[in-house]
Amino acid sequence: MDIEAVKMFVLLADKLNFTETSRLLQVSQPTLSRKIKMLEESLSVTLVHRRGGHISLTPQGETFLVQAMMLLEHIDKTVELVQSEQQDESGVIRIGCLHPMAKFITDNLIVDFSKKYPHISLQFKTMIPRTLGSFEEVDIMIAPFWPDDDSVVAKKLPPNRRYCFASPKYLAEFGTPQDINELSNHHCVTQTNMVANQKFWVLQNGLGQRKEVMVSGSMAADSADITIDLIKKDFGIGLIGKYKAKEGIERGELIPLFNEEWFIEGNMYVMYKQNPHIPRRFKIFIEEFIEIYTCIVSKFEGTLPLN
Repeated sequence: MDIEAVKMFVLLADKLNFTETSRLLQVSQPTLSRKIKMLEESLSVTLVHRRGGHISLTPQGETFLVQAMMLLEHIDKTVELVQSEQQDESGVIRIGCLHPMAKFITDNLIVDFSKKYPHISLQFKTMIPRTLGSFEEVDIMIAPFWPDDDSVVAKKLPPNRRYCFASPKYLAEFGTPQDINELSNHHCVTQTNMVANQKFWVLQNGLGQRKEVMVSGSMAADSADITIDLIKKDFGIGLIGKYKAKEGIERGELIPLFNEEWFIEGNMYVMYKQNPHIPRRFKIFIEEFIEIYTCIVSKFEGTLPLN
């Protein structure tokens, strides 16, 4: 169906005058007449009675007019929506997360994302565990916990795992634990991704077994990057995801313990405030982030830093 002809018919139905309608449309009267005739032929009905200089709508024309007006309104709304979405592929997205997650995004996503969506600007707000969940200065939050706020929408990401690692020098001095219960006799780098100091690690294995082990040490951190530095400096055993530990393992600076059979598993969540008209740029970022995150989690067998 010729939408342009439909628009001409609707205006003609309003003016009931070919001369005036052609003038308003800035087309010749023969062109208008030909368009209406072609529309009628495509519908196999007569829409307009022509009697000398006077015209009127047929019953079929009256029916078609109602539907045509609804059709054109729908088209206008669709065009407006498409144009709005195109415009919404620009602007700023404020992202709140812990520092290691911000680095994960800059390492794995930001270059390709910027090339694909050059008009979307990302602003990172690196936070601490106590402030995660506050949307005062951010649009999207990425955090290792389910939000308590009912007004927040949260998308659960694939599970991630952190394993026990130590430095070769530490193990040479204090020995390599063969059982996780021996962790209570070792120095441990605690508080990774916790608001308060940890006293226990609840570890699990692939068989679903869970064990709670008392841990303590002179060093604590709420950042995976700092935990890695403390482990490399021989301060004790710490929990790290394989993604973060990869470089240290390759260099021989980090030694995985317990045959990588015991780990702490958790989830990450992408969160945003409920909004019936969430900006398209938010949807774009969330979809791109989930895709790359899931890909890397799969690559490292479900292991990515919680913090």
